[in-house]
Amino acid sequence: EGHALSPKLNSEINYPYLLLLISGGHTQFLSVKGLGKYKRLGTTIDDALGEAFDKTAKLLGIEFPGGPQIEVYAKKGDPNKYELPKPIINKGGCNVSFAGLKTAVLKITKQIKTDEEKYDLAASFQKTIEEILYKKSKVAFEEFKKINNNGNTFVVAGGVAANKKIREVLKKLCEEENFEAIFPPINLCGDNAAMIAMVGLEKFKLNQFDNLDF
Repeated sequence: EGHALSPKLNSEINYPYLLLLISGGHTQFLSVKGLGKYKRLGTTIDDALGEAFDKTAKLLGIEFPGGPQIEVYAKKGDPNKYELPKPIINKGGCNVSFAGLKTAVLKITKQIKTDEEKYDLAASFQKTIEEILYKKSKVAFEEFKKINNNGNTFVVAGGVAANKKIREVLKKLCEEENFEAIFPPINLCGDNAAMIAMVGLEKFKLNQFDNLDF
C-alpha cells in the first residue's frame, strides 16, 4: 500500500490507475480504485524483480543491494552479447517469471573470466528485463482497460522503479498506448518511511483510525 501511494508524495494522481509494483519483495500489476481498493491483475509466479536484480548482481560479484549497480555495469557492456530466456513471455496474461532467467545467468557466470564479460552479461540482463516489462505492461494495459474504461494512468513504484532504463522503456510504451506515466522521484522509490507516512496521511484524512487496542 505504501508503494501504491508513493507517487502521491510529489504528484496529483486520480483514481483509478494501473500500478506496476517492482521491488525486492513484489512484482505485480494492480488496478488501484481508491485507498484500500486494489485488484491484482498479474504477479510473479516465482521471484520478485528486485530479487532477480540483487541475485544477478551477487553472481557478478557485486555487494548487496546490487540492483542499482547492474545498471552501472550495463552501460559499459553489449546488451546483445548473451541471449537470455524470457519465461512465459507469450502466455500467462500479465504474470511474470524470473527464475529461469536467474538460472541462465548463473550458468553464464560460471564461464566468464573478464570484467568485460561481466558488463556484457549485466547489459544483456538489463535489456531482457526491459523487454519483459514492456511486453507484460502492454498486456496489463489491455486487462486494466477492460475493468476501467476511463483510466489511463500508469504508476510504476518500488525500488526497481529507480532504474532509469526501465523508466525510459515504460515511458515510451505509455506514449505509444496513450497512457500517462507516473514515477515517484528516484530518491523516494525505496523510502519506506515516507511512503508509509503517506498512507497514514491518506487514512487520517478519511478518519480511518485504529483503536490501538491490539
